Amino acid sequence: MKYKKHFKKFVKLLDAKMKKGFLQYGDKSFDREPEDLIGELQQEVIDISGWGMILFHRLEEMKLKLKPK
Repeated sequence: MKYKKHFKKFVKLLDAKMKKGFLQYGDKSFDREPEDLIGELQQEVIDISGWGMILFHRLEEMKLKLKPK
């Protein structure tokens, strides 16, 4: 069960993120309409995809630099 190696760190990071959100917004998110939450998730997916594209580009650049000439 390899996940256990990383699980405590993940929960610790999640807890810190939730506390930060609470300090900024209180518990308002728990009362938001599901449609609002779907919109938030869609925006997060777009953000993650964008960061993935940027990382892909940077890895491609690294490969080109390592390629023998």
